[in-house]
Amino acid sequence: MSIALSLPGAPARSIEKQTPTDRLLAAVLSEQRATAVDDFAEWHDREPHDYELTPLQARYYRDLIPQSRIGGGEQLAFEVDLDACSGCKACVTACHNLNGLEPGETWRSVGLLHGGTTQLPVLQHVTTACHHCLDPACLDGCPVEAYEKDPITGIVRHLDDQCIGCQYCILKCPYDVPKYSRSKGIVRKCDMCSSRLAVGEAPACVQACPNQAIRITVVNKQAVVESAEANLFLPGAPEPRHTLPTTVYRTRKPLPANLLPADYYSATPQHAHWPLVLMLVLTQMSVGAFVTNQIIGGISASDDPGPLAARTLRLGAAFLFGMTGLAASIFHLGRPLLAYRALLGWKTSWLSREVLAFSCFAAAASVYASIPLVEATGVSVSATLESVTGAGVALCGLAGIACSTMIYASTRRALWNPAYTGLKFLLTAAILGIPLALAIQLVSTEWLSAGSFSLVAQRSTRWLYVALIGATVLKLNAEAALFAALRAHTLTPMRRTALLMRGDLARPTAYRFAAGILGGIMLPTVLIVLTSAPVVSAPLVLATMLLSLALCTTGELLERYLFFAAVIAPKMPGAPAS
Repeated sequence: MSIALSLPGAPARSIEKQTPTDRLLAAVLSEQRATAVDDFAEWHDREPHDYELTPLQARYYRDLIPQSRIGGGEQLAFEVDLDACSGCKACVTACHNLNGLEPGETWRSVGLLHGGTTQLPVLQHVTTACHHCLDPACLDGCPVEAYEKDPITGIVRHLDDQCIGCQYCILKCPYDVPKYSRSKGIVRKCDMCSSRLAVGEAPACVQACPNQAIRITVVNKQAVVESAEANLFLPGAPEPRHTLPTTVYRTRKPLPANLLPADYYSATPQHAHWPLVLMLVLTQMSVGAFVTNQIIGGISASDDPGPLAARTLRLGAAFLFGMTGLAASIFHLGRPLLAYRALLGWKTSWLSREVLAFSCFAAAASVYASIPLVEATGVSVSATLESVTGAGVALCGLAGIACSTMIYASTRRALWNPAYTGLKFLLTAAILGIPLALAIQLVSTEWLSAGSFSLVAQRSTRWLYVALIGATVLKLNAEAALFAALRAHTLTPMRRTALLMRGDLARPTAYRFAAGILGGIMLPTVLIVLTSAPVVSAPLVLATMLLSLALCTTGELLERYLFFAAVIAPKMPGAPAS
């Protein structure tokens, strides 16, 4: 029996006539894969009739998407072979080009983990996109129900037409997946190229990877839950038990215990969200002013010979600041004309609940603030009805502040924990509500009730100055306590926040404490001295009170700016800072 050696372009020769070089070449070729020409010829012979119907790139992903049906308790998921990922970012480019993303907008990114020892360092590239979680935080937090999770495939889709661009899902997602498109005014995200999967084609990232490091697989949901309980997701990634991410990261190599993201030691200020800063500060100021007016209403009414005009001014000012704050929040939306949809997600979204609470507050406040105007026309309004309306305004306002607290606490960021955030929001209401109510009260008694200024200033304001000082001292101490995290041995999120406030954000932090001390402690102390004198100087007290209000407002605006700018946002491992 003879064995023929076939070489392209050369006649076959029997084994007896082969030279040693021929036999060596035959042995080498037998151990190598067939050439691209041989593969194409074999494919053409195997499928001679339907090759025109087969996608040209099918050979790259034929084995990278599931061919079987998805069973009960299962869903689709990304699977990443960490050993094969080289960090080339071909997946990022393919995703960007296929989905028509804007410059700087990415639905898939490539990060880097490093660790090991100086003798054996370890660098591990990580490609990541939406994890299509079992319990997606973006879906639960969306106020307009702009997300849906496919009941069969488990893919989490974003509904662009429904989105109003509030960007709350960006705060809710612990993996930094949703991306805001400024030109379109909406948020967008990866949907696993579901339109391609529906026709048997692989997602762009899967098809583009030259090392076949990404594939689509079918995962068991219960197995995902168990892996999350054991925290077997990915080193350096946010804790998985919150949303139960389904992406599977595989490696055949043991990863060192000290593996950390390459950007672990870098921290930069976050987006300030100025419309939200104004909304939070002004609505809390309004609520605090209404509550303060409720407290001092009886005293001012008994001492003020012209109560209707004075009450109109006091309640109108509190109402105006509240409505200004609510109007400011509209400018945070990418599609403000669709703001009316924000109530749709009230069952799961704290943002929808905040909108509902402050809508009730606005309605009750408008009725309450109009009572003095109604009485000025000669219509009598019972004291009981007025008290009930005022109490309703206060309760709705406090409910709105509670919802505002939970909006940020539900994101699970360390700086926005519920106890700390709730305390700060309530103290802001007191620190701004007290001087606003007092300033308007003193202005109204000076302009509209000649001769009663000294009496009102002495009897009904002195104890509120003390309350203002106490609230300011408590709030500044709570904020200063953040710097205790600098003593931590590990780089916790709170320590990163403290480092930011001491570094990149040092100037606004210093201005914040200076404004708080001057406006909330020193000037109220001066007011206590001034109102304790036998003769009260109206212009001096008014000027001091207005300056105190201005400084307190400036301090609270800076504090709320730091609230957003100094928070540490969780995300997947990133690249080293450039």
